[in-house]
Amino acid sequence: MTRQTSSIPDYAAKQIQTMIQSGEFPPGSALPAQRELAERLGVSRASLREALIALETLGMVRVQAGKGVFVLDGPEDPRAIPAAALHGGTAGAAYQFRLAIEPFVAGLAAQYASAPQLAALAESVNQMRQALTAGDLVDAARTDFDFHQSLLVASGNPLFVEALRPASATLQESRMLPFANRAKLFEPLLEHEAILDHIRRRNPSGAHDAMHRHVLGAARRAGVTFLRP
Repeated sequence: MTRQTSSIPDYAAKQIQTMIQSGEFPPGSALPAQRELAERLGVSRASLREALIALETLGMVRVQAGKGVFVLDGPEDPRAIPAAALHGGTAGAAYQFRLAIEPFVAGLAAQYASAPQLAALAESVNQMRQALTAGDLVDAARTDFDFHQSLLVASGNPLFVEALRPASATLQESRMLPFANRAKLFEPLLEHEAILDHIRRRNPSGAHDAMHRHVLGAARRAGVTFLRP
């Protein structure tokens, strides 16, 4: 099953990603001016800006104020910005927050996830595998979001979903950052599979520990450090 994009910025990001991967805009080239690109894609400039932020976080483009948007030749491109520099202290704070919350949520999901919720988690894992295999980083990042959102629901405590809603954009950026590390592109998938395996086996401590390793691994892949007790 192929996942459908769920927002206009997603649509715009996927279209630009396709243009880059097809060679229409090769590494080093500049994308059209934002007004022109927004008109071509049929989206607002606000939605386009969100799409460009996502693509920059994924290590595909570099937005240079007053100069334009340039296609990168992978994260090794000298114009690529390390995650910590791109997001200031926000990335470290996001990973610190996630480490405090998400392992506990995974442990709860191992106890309370229903059969439909387990199926939703498995579908997110399958869709991430398909996206990564196809080189679709935009969809891979979105399926990553779906997996973690499904875990919140599967925890059985609706307050997790409500409490994290205001921080969802920041948390999603922290989940996108590791995909810029092309050398370890499939590691998030393997970690999601391990988490899901423990949840299926109703192993709360195993799910907790697997999520703990996942968050630390994501921060390491993104080059982000943060204080821990």
